[in-house]
Amino acid sequence: MVAELGAYSQAGGDILFGTDIGYTDHYDTALEFTLMSQVGMTFQQILASLTTNPARKFGYSNRRGRIAKGMDADLVVLDGDPWKDVTAFSRVRRVVQGGRLLYPLP
Repeated sequence: MVAELGAYSQAGGDILFGTDIGYTDHYDTALEFTLMSQVGMTFQQILASLTTNPARKFGYSNRRGRIAKGMDADLVVLDGDPWKDVTAFSRVRRVVQGGRLLYPLP
């Protein structure tokens, strides 16, 4: 699967982060981010797989996927700098959706 991910990414395919398994209780996504990096995906491509790519694919790019005036206030605060360590994408400290704190629970 890793080779296919690399080939698809290098061919310009839009990667959407996440699993299609649907039944796992293993929620540590650090390995997936590491593998994405190892196949040659850049920081920007991995970030897009979490933000702009899904927003565009599911028809929400006019309100979600970016931080800009007029967009929904959906934000994730990480514990670490994913530019320096791609696994920091898996260390979520806060989730804000529509300007409301969702995680951790208030």
